[in-house]
Order: sequence, then structure tokens, then C-alpha cells
Amino acid sequence: MKKILISILAFANIHAYSQKLNFNAKGIVAISDADMAASAFVDGRLFKEKGSKDMLSIIKLPVEKYSDEIKSLVVSNSALSSNKNIVVSPVHPIAYVVENRGVPTETINEIRNLNTELPAGGFISVVDISDLTQPKVLYKFPTGKNPISVDISPNGEYLALCSEEYGKELQVLELDPTGKPIRIINKPQDFPSGRITDLTWHPNNNFIAFSMEDSKEVGLLKVTRDGPTTKIIRLDLVGKTLKVGQHPSAGQFTPDGKYYLVPDIKSNLHDKPESSLDANGDLFVLKFNLEGTSEHYLITKTKIGETPTNFAISPKGDLIVVSNTKKSYFPWEGTELAKKSSISLLKLSSDGSINNIAEYEFDGILPKSIIFDKSGENIAVTVFEYFNYGKHFGGIEFWKVNNGEKPSLQKQDFKLFMPRGCHGIQIIK
Repeated sequence: MKKILISILAFANIHAYSQKLNFNAKGIVAISDADMAASAFVDGRLFKEKGSKDMLSIIKLPVEKYSDEIKSLVVSNSALSSNKNIVVSPVHPIAYVVENRGVPTETINEIRNLNTELPAGGFISVVDISDLTQPKVLYKFPTGKNPISVDISPNGEYLALCSEEYGKELQVLELDPTGKPIRIINKPQDFPSGRITDLTWHPNNNFIAFSMEDSKEVGLLKVTRDGPTTKIIRLDLVGKTLKVGQHPSAGQFTPDGKYYLVPDIKSNLHDKPESSLDANGDLFVLKFNLEGTSEHYLITKTKIGETPTNFAISPKGDLIVVSNTKKSYFPWEGTELAKKSSISLLKLSSDGSINNIAEYEFDGILPKSIIFDKSGENIAVTVFEYFNYGKHFGGIEFWKVNNGEKPSLQKQDFKLFMPRGCHGIQIIK
């Protein structure tokens, strides 16, 4: 086992080209799903590499060309989860990683339906990242069957998570001073039925937005607190839910909390290929009425790229970047395969309108996660794997943000090679 792990980690080295990496953060934490190739979303053929394990990797910044700054450990995770599959606490040196699905046995090579035939997941791993050179799993706690999405409150006192288990579809977990869950606040009794696929905390700590897959709706919850202790005692629905597109995905509030952005991804990765041939997504801008005195409403929507998977809002709230998978995840022998993914760059105005500025193509398969650094001057994008034969590996690619009257992105001549299946990323500020 030790030899296998050493072999795996040997491919998680830093590969740099001519210049130094520009990325403003103390570190990066990324997760990799080793159980399948990206094309399994289409044909179910896993192409699992013998001895490979799901990994969490920590990259301590800054890095140099030949330094060994990536530290990895085995942490169960799944690319089938929503894009909120890992969060870093803003007040504790810990990361929470969702196990959306379990690990298939080594003898299984093909799965007809990834959603129903993969082993069920059921917990969150809590990882100590106080020492970026020696991360370690502290403990795990149960979540309900197949947890989908997790988000942490801006003050680090609560986790919001959703799962597929009846009665545990939506939970808010109070955390103790060390970040350990100690109490559960359940969904309201009048909450609409259906599968919840995303939860997002408002920047003011007092509201949670949610998405529902079956009804294709987005809505808002308000937390009610006990006066003397300020602890949450219940959740209440605010206003009516809004219909949003065909597949509303993981949303985000702007940093000032004024708007809520949610992409319509049009089709899931595991839909049949023919349903994904015209899969340009939309990005919706919503305005929630936090007081419930009037209805929530849609401000605008705009086209983004083909098969979008995730997006990020700059710290100033004026720029948006979207990762687009295109057809990069299709089987390599198929005629529909495209060997390019892309990033869309958009500008968000103070009135909520969006201008689509440019789209940038790059080599790599299934970029599922994208994030700004804390300055907003650079972005990082995960790559599930690259188009190479032999040993397969994923990566993280970087772009510089050129701000101004017409912003643009410039690809940095630097990349990090990661274990295959890299699909989730967060920065350590």
C-alpha cells in the first residue's frame, strides 16, 4: 500500500513553465475523485486505475518551479456532487469535504447509471489544515444518504447541507468553538417537497438560498435567532419560489448580498450525449426581497458557454468567470469529442445587468471548479484530466485578470499536475 501511495503522489508534483505563479492566497485545497474517467458521465466506463484513491491535496503558496509543495491524503469524495463539495472555515483551520458517493469495488469496470448504481455516500470528512505541509483527517460525521451540497455561514458558526435522504433533505448544523457539529436545525414544516440540490448562505448570515431540481425553482429561507444567545432556533420560508430555467445549479450571492446569481446548466453531465449537443447555459441574476414584503424577481439572464459547470464572482462583485466543459468529457473514440474546454468572462453592473465579454478556450477535460484569489487579480480552474495516454492525471490552471474598461483574461504559463479527477477547489486565505 505504501508503494502504491508513493506512486500516486509522484504524479501530484508541480509543473511550471517559464514564469512564477501569481495567485494571492496562503494556499489551495483541492479534491480529486479517483473512481472514474470523465467520460464515464456519458458511457459509464470507469477506466479506474489500479490502486488509485480519492485524494485531498494542499498546495502551500508561493511555489517555485522545482519545489515539492503539494501534500495529499486519502479523503473520500465524488465528482457527482454539486460544486459545493468542499468548504474551508473562515474562522478555523479546517476543511469540510462531502462524500456524495462511496467507492466502487476494484472489480467493477462499468456502471450503467452513475446516479443509482454507485455505492451511497453518507458523511463529511473534517480535515485539519492548520499546517499546510501536514494536513490530516480529524473525524467524519454522518449527513444522511448521498449528501449533495455544503456551505458554511460567513461567521463560521453553521453548516448548511442537503442530502437525498428523506427527512434529512435540508439541515443546518450548529458548530461548536472548534468547528464540530453539535446541533441540527431542520427544514420548515411547510417546506415544499422535492430534491434540494444547492444551499447558499447570504453574506449577512441571516438567509439561505436553495435550489430544487424537480420543480426547477429557487427560493429563500430566513433564520430566526434566540435573542439572548443569538443561536438559530428555526428556519422560515420567505416569499414564493421562482422558476429558473431547466437545471438550476449551484448559486452564489454577490459579496454585498444585493443579487443572487444561479446558472441554468441546461443538461446534466450524465444525460445522454444527444441531449447535450446544444447545451449553452444561461446565467440568471435574481433579486431576493429579504423582508418578504414583495415578491422575489428575475432581473436578467445571459448566455454563457457550452455545458457550464461552475462560476465565481470576484471579491469586488464586478466580474464573473464561468467554467465550460463543452464536449471535452465525451468518450475519446467518439466523433462528438472536443478537446477544448473554455472560460467565459462577464461583467456585472451595479444595476444587476450582465455583459458577456469574452470566451477563452484551453486544453483539458471537465473543468468543474473555478475560483478567484483573494485579490481578484487571478483565477484558478480545475482540470479533471488531460488528453494523454499512459498515466492519467488532473490539474489546476491559472489566469491573470486584466481589469479596466474592457477586462480580459491572460493564461499564466504555469500549471499544477494533480491526481486524476480533480474537481473541487477552495483557497486558504
